[in-house]
Amino acid sequence: MPSSFMSVMPALVALKAGPFALDLAPEMGGAVVGLSADWNGGVELLRRTPEAALAARDVRMAGSYALVPYSNRMRECTLSFAGRRYRLAPNFGGHPHSIHGNAWQKPWRVEAVDASSATLVLDHDAQGASAVEWPFAYRARQRFLLSADGLEIALEIANVGNVAMPAGMGLHPFFPRGANTRLTARTVSVWRNDEAMMPVALDPVPPAWNFEEGRLVAPLAVDNCFAGWDGTAAIDWPEAGVRLEMTADPAFGHLVVFVPPGKSHFCVEPVSNCNDGMNLMARGRTDTGVAVLAPGEVLSGRVLMAFSRTGGPAA
Repeated sequence: MPSSFMSVMPALVALKAGPFALDLAPEMGGAVVGLSADWNGGVELLRRTPEAALAARDVRMAGSYALVPYSNRMRECTLSFAGRRYRLAPNFGGHPHSIHGNAWQKPWRVEAVDASSATLVLDHDAQGASAVEWPFAYRARQRFLLSADGLEIALEIANVGNVAMPAGMGLHPFFPRGANTRLTARTVSVWRNDEAMMPVALDPVPPAWNFEEGRLVAPLAVDNCFAGWDGTAAIDWPEAGVRLEMTADPAFGHLVVFVPPGKSHFCVEPVSNCNDGMNLMARGRTDTGVAVLAPGEVLSGRVLMAFSRTGGPAA
């Protein structure tokens, strides 16, 4: 690696347990930049962040990052809450909507670490320039626990201000995608998007997006939020002989499935709120998953990603 890259690389936290190795970049959005198992010489379980992306602090190339204080898009960078409208800073290039909150673009601090676990914390004071990122003060915490079964992530957001605030959270993992990768998940309904990729109607899940019996990922064209998720999902990679069983606490009642065309990855995101949920709530909807936290109140939940070998090439 060139010395110029070495000088700007973020400091990583490396964890190990059983066959698994996890690399975190606290100052790069508190992101996961690598998760692997030592099966069959090494299997990448999440997208590995390239060195150039690490040097550039490009969180969009990470393996996973936290979505705080809301998941997905906020229409036209505007938040409506408690009778007020707040203008949010654009945070996604030329995209017209703000996306995923601000925690994924902020440095987190290491609160605790040992051989197989780490806790990262982010304090958002909502003062000065940070108020246009999000107008309410909060503290977010991620606890990563690696075990012989896989990775557990506990995520929480606390209202540390003196007024009520809307809140949501989620995880944005990028999984490898092969020709035979299959997703299994049970959901009740799906938010249909308009041409701006914003939700306009909550409909029953159509057959093409029904993952209950398992479905190949490769042919799909989907970037939607599913509601009524039962908190379990599975991904099978037959070529690698690997299976993921994901289990999420009830706080994560929605599941975003994103299959970008032409890419070698896809996303299965456990989240608490639907896309643009806070603005939908302001218009009277009660099914958005958005929490309203009183001062001192906390929204929290855990996601377990348990990986196993299935007798294929990696066994």
